[in-house]
Amino acid sequence: MHVVGALVNLLLISACVYTMYSLTPADHPYAYLAASFSLVHGLLGLLRSYTEEPDECGRTFMISASILEVIPLPLANIEFYLVSDQSGVALVHGLSLIPLFYDMIGKLGEDWDSSTETLKDLALLGNIVSTLYLAIKDGKNLYYAVAATAFLARYGSSLVDRCNEGLSHVVGTLGNAGIMALMTYTLTEG
Repeated sequence: MHVVGALVNLLLISACVYTMYSLTPADHPYAYLAASFSLVHGLLGLLRSYTEEPDECGRTFMISASILEVIPLPLANIEFYLVSDQSGVALVHGLSLIPLFYDMIGKLGEDWDSSTETLKDLALLGNIVSTLYLAIKDGKNLYYAVAATAFLARYGSSLVDRCNEGLSHVVGTLGNAGIMALMTYTLTEG
């Protein structure tokens, strides 16, 4: 059993339950969708932490992790923009999910191309910049925290992986739990 993996996945599951309890799908469908994907990934990660074989559900977990690298911040941005006075910009964040589909198709087949990672990085950076813009425009400090958490989840994990191989998924999972919790707190308190 991998105790650290079980703990971080329990944190992700807890953040998702907090989101699903605090927000309704009718009022915040995009936040609910992000929480649903994250919850399934957290449950899958929790099951993987209890197995003796490290490659258990390998391809499924890889695709799930790929989805979770991309969707939390764009869906949070859609929710943030829908409650702001610039709700028309929310569609742009929905379009930033398109690189995810190319990445999933590549990972399902055997012809995966690293250029989809570049597309995902560009989409994520665009979403981080957009979150920072909205933080400045609306004066909400929690948006800064959401952007910083998304940045650390994506790029901090590769930095940690250089220092201690195998812990990148821990940072990514913690980052996604942070995005879920901060998004929910922002939407319920704002």
